[in-house]
Amino acid sequence: MSPKTENQFEVIRQKSVANIKETALELFAKHGYHSTSISRIAKEAGISKGLMYNYFDSKKDLLHDILLETVEVTEKAVADVMSPDDTPFIQLKKMMDALIKSVQNDIRHWKLLTALAVQTDVMEELQQVVQEKQQAFMEMGLGIFTQLDVEDPGMEVMMFGALLDGLFLHYLSFPEAYPIEEMKEYILKKYEPK
Repeated sequence: MSPKTENQFEVIRQKSVANIKETALELFAKHGYHSTSISRIAKEAGISKGLMYNYFDSKKDLLHDILLETVEVTEKAVADVMSPDDTPFIQLKKMMDALIKSVQNDIRHWKLLTALAVQTDVMEELQQVVQEKQQAFMEMGLGIFTQLDVEDPGMEVMMFGALLDGLFLHYLSFPEAYPIEEMKEYILKKYEPK
């Protein structure tokens, strides 16, 4: 058997990291962040605890990677559909469509994000990352609402964010029953050009 190439080692590393993240996500979602130990993640992932630390310095580091990946995938989904040539209303619609699709396509990650949002001790540790990512969405929304000529764009973007939080929370609680598309259309009516 010939020695493995750097590419082969990288593929193995990426598969191991993906397996660890997937296992951790399942355990965090099922048992909670604090109730899930590194030992349990390693055992369920079928690797040694030592190998686990080869990939992640800590459980917090692992959680950080999982959350960052979810947020980056969502950011990319939104960025991919946005066009400066679109009207502000179309931009808002495309942003909502991309965010809803992201939640629908990745319910487990979003349930974890939602569960962690109320665990203040966990969120304090991740506050800087969360705030940086939220700021980018806030700026995008502020630009859209300024162009839509609402009375107070800053407050409008905060209210819109709260509406989306509620929309996603209800959808994540009852994905089969919640009328997310109808709610999206209802919210968008408020901003439709007259």
